[in-house]
Amino acid sequence: MDMRQEFNKSFAQLELGNKVLVAVSTGVDSMTLVDLLLSMPAEIKPQIFIAYVDHQLRKQSIAETEFIQNFCQENSLPLFVKKWCSKDHPNNGIEAAARNFRYAFFKEIMKKENITDALTAHHADDQAETFLMKLVRGGELKQLTGIETQRCFEDVGRISRPLLGFSKGRIRAYATKHKLQYFEDHTNQDDDVFRNRLRHQIIPKLKKENDKFLQHIAGYEGQIKQLLSVVDGIGREKMSSIKSEANSYSVSKWNALSQDWREIVLKMVIQSIQKAYSVQQLAQIDALLKNKNKPQGYVELGEGIVFVKLYDKFFLKQKESTQTISQGVRKLKLDEWVELSDGSKIGIFLHNKPATEAEDEFFFFSDVTYLPLMLRHRRPGDVLQTAIGHQKVKKIMIDKKMANEKRKNTWLLTTNSNRVIWLPGIKKSNLSECQSNDKIQYMIIFRRRRQG
Repeated sequence: MDMRQEFNKSFAQLELGNKVLVAVSTGVDSMTLVDLLLSMPAEIKPQIFIAYVDHQLRKQSIAETEFIQNFCQENSLPLFVKKWCSKDHPNNGIEAAARNFRYAFFKEIMKKENITDALTAHHADDQAETFLMKLVRGGELKQLTGIETQRCFEDVGRISRPLLGFSKGRIRAYATKHKLQYFEDHTNQDDDVFRNRLRHQIIPKLKKENDKFLQHIAGYEGQIKQLLSVVDGIGREKMSSIKSEANSYSVSKWNALSQDWREIVLKMVIQSIQKAYSVQQLAQIDALLKNKNKPQGYVELGEGIVFVKLYDKFFLKQKESTQTISQGVRKLKLDEWVELSDGSKIGIFLHNKPATEAEDEFFFFSDVTYLPLMLRHRRPGDVLQTAIGHQKVKKIMIDKKMANEKRKNTWLLTTNSNRVIWLPGIKKSNLSECQSNDKIQYMIIFRRRRQG
């Protein structure tokens, strides 16, 4: 079947409105998507709006902007353009920041123009890359469901991917056949990026082993979605069966479940109000619920959430805040600086990373269970995990020949579980990760007071 016919058939199954906003980058994928839409029969063709973001990441962005402006004028397509100024680019996590910028722009247009459907040009190779990336990194099984053909888009409508069933090869062949003009993003050739290594080195070999590799990936994802849907339905029934009160559950009824269902239901209870948790925290909760000799106990999950066991019931609650905060203890808020008494400052950043300076010191981590981070002074028994083992903070300060008064006023950075991870300006724990562009990382910056 001709690609245009296939596209029209799959497009009809999406049941979209009569207006669509198409995200265009001027690459071969998005220009093919636009051409397929323009080629649709008049009776089923929607009204097409184009959204284009000039990311100012490449020198050719000026030519790309001029091209899409001329293209839309020639085809009488409404065009919305927005620049993402270079000065607003973060030092790390550029891809995630760019995606957030684009989607905020799409949302703005959709609200203004009363459009309920946005289209992106994700295709079958993107799906395979995403699947393999998540498989390598590990995590929950549901993450392997990959890119959805259609999903809700906040409060404005839906995002659909009508090219998800087509391979990159077919898209390129279509563009060549119909002599489409497009631009190549040369950053996609950089094998320093994990996705590009998969694209250039791994996936071609897998396709060579089996020319139906992409279809098999899509098939596995469909099966995973189906199984997860069944497990979710039964899991919710079992979760309901052990409920004792409005927001609490029976410990004895939970223990009566099989081992597999205990773990599944426990995860569902936690995920009902807390998205992030660690394997270690899950193991602690499991042990607490099974321990008949400990009728009461709790496990802190971070973000102010506590898992509580109270005789034959368990529940999650917001950690109670005290009226008075311990002297010298300060919480770091995301994307904000904290000024210290000596004129230096420290901050944790994810989305709005500031411009860095030559003398800045950094600590990178990706484990959200560390949050919220706290600043405090040394306490008896404090240790720092290093490459040679745990070192007492007091011994570190003695080795640095620090005066007693300075030792008392030195700040320590700890996780929400009171684990010391950094003595800013003095010594880091070995929990600091290497800087990475392939995963979401938090960046802590310590900046000394400027001299002079």
